[in-house]
Amino acid sequence: MNPFLTQCRASFEAQATLEGAVGRERRQAEWTRFEALGWPTTRLEDWKYTALSGLEKLSLHSTAESREAGKDGPPELTLEEVPAPRLVFVDGLFQPALSMLEGLPEGVHLRFWSELDAPARERFAQKMVPARSLTAFGALNGALVTEGIWITVDAGCALEIPLHLVKVSQTGQRMSHGALLLEMGEDSELVLQEHCVGNTDQPTHSNWVTAVELAPRARLTLVKVQKEGILSYHTAALHALQRAGSRLQVFSFALSGALGRNDITLRLIEPHAECVLKGVYRVADRALQDFHTSIEHDSPHCTSDECFKGVLDGTGKAVFNGRVRVALDAQKTASRQSNHNLLLSDKAEVNTKPQLEILADDVQCSHGTTVGQLDEEQWFYLRTRGIAADLARTLLIQAFTLEIAEAIPHAGVRAAVRRLLGGTTEENGHV
Repeated sequence: MNPFLTQCRASFEAQATLEGAVGRERRQAEWTRFEALGWPTTRLEDWKYTALSGLEKLSLHSTAESREAGKDGPPELTLEEVPAPRLVFVDGLFQPALSMLEGLPEGVHLRFWSELDAPARERFAQKMVPARSLTAFGALNGALVTEGIWITVDAGCALEIPLHLVKVSQTGQRMSHGALLLEMGEDSELVLQEHCVGNTDQPTHSNWVTAVELAPRARLTLVKVQKEGILSYHTAALHALQRAGSRLQVFSFALSGALGRNDITLRLIEPHAECVLKGVYRVADRALQDFHTSIEHDSPHCTSDECFKGVLDGTGKAVFNGRVRVALDAQKTASRQSNHNLLLSDKAEVNTKPQLEILADDVQCSHGTTVGQLDEEQWFYLRTRGIAADLARTLLIQAFTLEIAEAIPHAGVRAAVRRLLGGTTEENGHV
């Protein structure tokens, strides 16, 4: 008996009745695919260390069952800290009253899935296929999606200030399924910061899927911060296609929640594309964070740089499974990958598996992983300078993780992430 799946089926049947024939057929196809894939268990290699027993015991209602969810906004969330332009979703539904779109140039176009006509929904669904194919939760997303956002940036358009996407889990005992499609034109530029936040201490499940397409020489920086409730379950998939000369930088910070699973695939399909993939996961007692990443070099003269760092305390667990594949024709590839973990407890556990699959012969590729504890010599040095033991420990942990934040190119976003990680910064005269 899986109460979670029972409720998912009820939600699927309820939503399918509200769709037209094409919509019902599309949802049915995704539900059939989900059933064929089956519920992820530790018997599957990709889920070997990530048990979903806590999630499957929950009976969570879909946002679609109450379209009024979150209409009054999250009363305890300080959205004033998130500047315009911003898009706010509460329990998976878009909230116009909480959103602020001032500052968007004419070259940035926003369309919502709920407002698309049937042909546009079909195009949206087709573009989401690669992202929804990454895990069974992608198929579940296609069957239960309640809202989506389609962002298009015209060729040559550069958004000088970050666009903020705020996803709030406000109502307990609820699940939400959303989709983001982002298309960048030639020579366009955008910084997108995702805020995944919780406003309830009850169980929730957030399941979002993101598809990105970068035209030649497009530049995108995507910064995602997970800071949800302690009983939140977070599943997410990101799939990106990069064309000639494009540059994609992805930063992911998983800082809270009962369980988080992020599946990320970046495909460099034309020459001289570049990608940076970096992240931090922080887990404490009984929490788990899982990152499965794949960087696929399908074209020559491309570069990738991947680094994830983890801090584990108490009985916290983490999984890092990073794969870099270099195709036969992808000569002159330069790729490096690393995963470093800091264990603050002898009961903490990390399962790390960096992988290289190289079919070309003219490449420069490296990978590595480390698992260790705080450096006693560094801690002792700080103590000899009169710094209290707890503070010295905190400073060393911050120094370990802040390296990832320092790589964020946008000064304002970098400063905000530094504060979340416990650091301070002075940027443009501001602390």
